Amino acid sequence: MDVQIMCKECGTTDKFQSPGENGEVGIHSISQSFQVGVSWKSQVIEHIQDELVNKLGKATTAKERKDILEEELAANAYSETIDFELSFTCKGCGNRITLNDFQLIDLLGF
Repeated sequence: MDVQIMCKECGTTDKFQSPGENGEVGIHSISQSFQVGVSWKSQVIEHIQDELVNKLGKATTAKERKDILEEELAANAYSETIDFELSFTCKGCGNRITLNDFQLIDLLGF
């Protein structure tokens, strides 16, 4: 699968080309014709499970808290970033298109 970007103003075209079926492509693969940008529209919201908070609250030393965090943080916490934009700016004429309303959730340990 390829994703093609075309500038209506000056006719510049480029595409993200996957090296194989279900492959991944990087945003730098079209950097000769377009500048790609990401803009986060909302804050990062961090969530920590109550069980982890309770264990940390019962710990009496910094070493106990450190050990709990090292062992259990990845399995008991996640963060999410809501609503980001992906923009493509034509290097030939400066025309821009912005794709928005993406929902990204980054889960750690779930």
